[in-house]
Amino acid sequence: MTEQTQRFSAYYGRLLRQTDTMSLEETAELPETELQRMWQRGVFPDTLKSLEGHTLRILSPGWLNVVGGPDFSNAQIAFNGETVTGDVEIHRKMRDWYAHRHDRDPAYNNVTLHVVSAPPDDHAPRAVTESGRAVATLVWPDEHSVYGATAAGGISERCGECASGIVRDNPALFKRFLALAGEWRMLEKHRRLRDRMHDVGADQAIYEAFMAACGYSSYKEQFLCVAQALPYERVRQLAQQTPELLEAALLHIAGLLPVEWPYETEPPLYYEQSIRRLREHLPGLGALDLGWRRVNSRPTNSPERRIAGAARFLMRTADYGLRVKLEMIWRTPMKPLGRRRAIEELFGNASGFWANHCTWHGAPMTRMSAPVGAGRIRTIIGNALVPAALAWAREQNSALLESNLHEFFAALPGEPENRVHRTMQQWLFSNKKIFRAGFREQQGLMQMHQDWCARNPSCRDCTLLEFLGALDNNDP
Repeated sequence: MTEQTQRFSAYYGRLLRQTDTMSLEETAELPETELQRMWQRGVFPDTLKSLEGHTLRILSPGWLNVVGGPDFSNAQIAFNGETVTGDVEIHRKMRDWYAHRHDRDPAYNNVTLHVVSAPPDDHAPRAVTESGRAVATLVWPDEHSVYGATAAGGISERCGECASGIVRDNPALFKRFLALAGEWRMLEKHRRLRDRMHDVGADQAIYEAFMAACGYSSYKEQFLCVAQALPYERVRQLAQQTPELLEAALLHIAGLLPVEWPYETEPPLYYEQSIRRLREHLPGLGALDLGWRRVNSRPTNSPERRIAGAARFLMRTADYGLRVKLEMIWRTPMKPLGRRRAIEELFGNASGFWANHCTWHGAPMTRMSAPVGAGRIRTIIGNALVPAALAWAREQNSALLESNLHEFFAALPGEPENRVHRTMQQWLFSNKKIFRAGFREQQGLMQMHQDWCARNPSCRDCTLLEFLGALDNNDP
């Protein structure tokens, strides 16, 4: 298959290499939820002073971090006229830096500014990172001094100006840009997955990618550890031996199936059956200590339900194996909707214990639902199954397979919106739906965010307009 017959375009990547995408170098040398909200609003006076005497200008408040670590990442702040990029940690009191043990946590080594709401006393220790670097401190005496009448316009109102005019005046061009960026993002994912296939084999690599996608951002690493602890060959054996045994094995390895019931209530029958299967068939199976931290997400997205849903998919593809089973679907002549329905059927419906339970204990849900919902299935398809199929198509030089895949990818509906999707759409579209964004366009927004916006959220000297101008003058 020549480059001319490859449907997934690499044009975005070629043009990107010709464009200077970063104008600022990243450096880090230099109630709390309410303070975070105030900081995120991004309305600041033109000049602020740190306790150390630095003249500060907040160019961008950064990105709110909801999964642990500093409160905001990649904030851009002018220290004495020099722009630096780093993290921001917000506390009520100066001493909270040490009370929360940030001085011992390397995750906070990139903090550029420590923001507190209460002026410290003379003996309050200044923030120092685990690497030994002192962190500048900004004190907010009251809300009016930060958000008074003399404050400059909100930074969030200025973000996205680089491209919003083209979005408004030439939406077709911008949609083409997002499509190309989305296809480039798939090519990048396919390359990483292809390399993993060469190391561990196709089935193991797609199994790992599938499990990571099931875990979403909060549990991605834990799900990947489970996939590597129970190799795919063993998964397929367990699925063909006793279908429910695979689920019990995955849950136990993840540390989510306690061998002794830890609650005062009576255990459900399904738990007792799962433990019995485990003891009869896998008596020596160990469990990983993955440190599950229950994040702020819907109970229906619990890791127990996701693993149960993953087990169903793995059971329904065990007859031929992952690669062969999925490739049969990709190669069969059918419309994109029919192809998507065929993949969705592999996940199963709302039945069994996990259809109305989020954890092993607690009251059942009033409404039954499948362990893996439709939105998450689209995420898994787009982030794991499409890149895997693209790797097979390129490996086999199969123009037919890539053509089917490209048609499917272009028609795949969007996944549930994440923080980046919402922020980018707010900046660029002012909350107006200029066009309907499918999964490909969402991936384009993610790529745009990665290449331009994540490390330069203030839009200073952004070169995106140059990129779009080059795209408008060329026909990829």
